[in-house]
Parts: sequence; structure tokens; C-alpha cells
Amino acid sequence: MFLARQKDQSFVHRAFWLSLFLKGLDGALQLLGGVVVILFEPGTLGRAYRWLTRFLMGKSSHNAEADFIREAASSFHISVEVLVCIYLLTHGIIKVLLVYGLLKERLWVFPAAFAGFGFFLALEIYRISQHFYWAILILMCIDIFVITMVFLEYKKVKALTEAKA
Repeated sequence: MFLARQKDQSFVHRAFWLSLFLKGLDGALQLLGGVVVILFEPGTLGRAYRWLTRFLMGKSSHNAEADFIREAASSFHISVEVLVCIYLLTHGIIKVLLVYGLLKERLWVFPAAFAGFGFFLALEIYRISQHFYWAILILMCIDIFVITMVFLEYKKVKALTEAKA
């Protein structure tokens, strides 16, 4: 299953597994978020965002990010919730499937992971170019780390596969 790599204790292999854990957790949380949006009545997400911004940011209107979230939350209605649900479910499913394939070390999954994770990174770059958020910057750094680890592991797995052939 893992091309006899269970004993590989190199930094790259450990970092690869860590990156898969992070990306799998991200995908699972997005799936969970999509399911939560489906299960709760329309307007719940907007109320949750309003409560969260009040709780985290206080009632001060001097925080641009909190103001943006408050304005977006006040305009939430069913079509936005459906869009959020679709976004979270598709991203979550794609990430979980890619992580599963990478755990199985299927050679064809590595290029698919480059494309998928690269697409998500491009979306994050676009979002941060529109409005800077620290959270997006952190996600971008994690995605760059994941893509780098997937590339390095791909080189190892491909070499092992070619050596066996």
C-alpha cells in the first residue's frame, strides 16, 4: 500500500504526513461547515457571524474586518447560505479525496493534488489581493507548505515506483 515506506523517517516524509493531516483537517472542517449550513434554518449563519464579531471584536466600529463581516452578515439570506454551503462542501470533498489518494500514494493523485491545491492557493491569492486578512495569509502559507511537501514526496514515490518497474 505505501510502497514499503513505513520505515521512512526523513524530515520530508514526516512533513508530508503533517501537511496531509493539516489539509485533511481543513477539508473535514469545511465538510462539517457545509453540513451545518444545510441543517440550520436560513439566517442562522448571519446571526452566528454577528454574534462572533460582537464577541471577538466588541462593539467598536473601528475594526474594518469586523465591520465587513457585520455588513455581510446583515445581508445574508437563503441564496447566500446555499452558495456558502456549495463552496464549503465542494472544497471539503475535493480536499478529503485528494488527501485520501495521497495517503494511498497513488501516483496519478499527486498531479491532481498540485492542480487542486494550486487552484485553492490561486483563490486565496485573489481574495487577499481584494482585501488583506491575516487568516488568508496563514492559509496561503499552509497551502504553499502542503504543495511543496506533496512535490517532494511525489519525487520520492515516483523514483521508488520506477525502481520497482
